[in-house]
Amino acid sequence: MKKFPFDKTQGRRTLEKQIGYRFKKKALLEAALTHPSYRYENSAESGDNQRLEFLGDSVLGLLAADRLTAKYAEADEGELTQRKSSIASGRALATAARGLGLGEHLLLGRGEAANGGADRESNLEDLLEALLGAIWLDGGLKAARRFFETHIFQPLETGETASLNPKGTLQEFAQKNGFPIPEYQVVEESGPNHARQFTVEVTVNHFAYRGEGTGRRIAEKNAAAKALRSLL
Repeated sequence: MKKFPFDKTQGRRTLEKQIGYRFKKKALLEAALTHPSYRYENSAESGDNQRLEFLGDSVLGLLAADRLTAKYAEADEGELTQRKSSIASGRALATAARGLGLGEHLLLGRGEAANGGADRESNLEDLLEALLGAIWLDGGLKAARRFFETHIFQPLETGETASLNPKGTLQEFAQKNGFPIPEYQVVEESGPNHARQFTVEVTVNHFAYRGEGTGRRIAEKNAAAKALRSLL
């Protein structure tokens, strides 16, 4: 079983550096990183991250709604709701938590740890929301918004936009990095007229990536998506 790695330890300092926030009240960080299974096995532990997760879930909803309405001024309620749901989904939050390496700091009971609890989507989702709630309590709205923007909104929004519009995202990436505009070329066509199969190659800064599809546009989109996965 892991012993708690905080209060003047390298583990705590490393984590605070990773998230870009130093806690004034270390007990809040301790609680955010304590899974219920660990508390059940350690009578000395007075709490776990469930209350903070409850708070963090609401904070996340508030910050996401505020950020999305500001960024997408012309979007209707349906589109905003869809974007908010995408950012706040369990899979998206788990992805953000993995990007920060939070799982390695999560305190788990023996059974939960043995069954891969450190990388379980639900545990990582709860952990990230608990951490956001802890930051809200420790540093207020400004600190919580900065953490949300840097470690949740920007990475997840970039991923969502890339999946919805890979060609546009790839062109924006090229322009920001001073590369020529990506060029698309059909390199192969096959199949009967009613079921043509296209292979398209996109060139970005002298690197080429190929995508396939039942239409030229689909093949271009798939090629752009492949380029983004490599470049980003």
